Amino acid sequence: MERLGRWLREYALAILACGATLGAWEAGVAAAGIPPFVLPAPSAIAGALARDWALFARHTGVTLQEILIGYLVAAAGGLLAAVSIVRFRTVERIVYPYIIASQTVPKIAIAPLLIIWLGAGLLPKVLIVAVTAFFPITVNTVAGLRAVDEHYLNLLRSVAASDAQVFLRLRLPYALPFVFAGLKLATTLSVLGAIVAEFMGASEGLGYLILSSTFNFEVARVFVALLVLVAIGVGFFGVIALLERGLSWKPAARAKVVQVDLA
Repeated sequence: MERLGRWLREYALAILACGATLGAWEAGVAAAGIPPFVLPAPSAIAGALARDWALFARHTGVTLQEILIGYLVAAAGGLLAAVSIVRFRTVERIVYPYIIASQTVPKIAIAPLLIIWLGAGLLPKVLIVAVTAFFPITVNTVAGLRAVDEHYLNLLRSVAASDAQVFLRLRLPYALPFVFAGLKLATTLSVLGAIVAEFMGASEGLGYLILSSTFNFEVARVFVALLVLVAIGVGFFGVIALLERGLSWKPAARAKVVQVDLA
């Protein structure tokens, strides 16, 4: 209860501002007589969620599946690529420029090609999510693995530490904040990637629901879908942030680990 009270005190102004905005929105729509197919009131949006919750749950499940699988593929591939780039100079020279160049290609241009080649099923959507999330994970991890203290690196080399020991005891602890920065950034990009993929060709998912609802002037459904996407993105980001809080190492802890290992 104490923690809840502290949280309410900390975010009281934000909660009040949100309530005031919703109240003004509701009153403004009613006073101006704006039709629901142009701008629905918050009460109409809540009514759409209550009325069609099963529909939203089904489409949310589809989009979540695309996001989670694509994100895991991107995380595994990005971490492996980053380690290979830092460990092997040849890989860096051959692969890294193409990874950077790939970021300049709009994902919305890749999506139709993947759907043409692979169909409109789950696979192309997962690949689009993975491609979208891959870059920040890879680049941030590479930066982290290289952000080691040269003093400790030379110290480990002076006692003939193996490459595996240097990686596990020095590079990885130093890289963790960078890794999690990339992982957190990739959470929001994964959501965007899934929606782009569904816009290009899908028969289910929140992106499909947004398009179909827009064409049918069911704007309240569009707002509900957008709110669900926001909740997915914020929740996903929060999960990675909690993992970071439990796993990341402080600089002092890194130094202590190196000293203990050298002893």
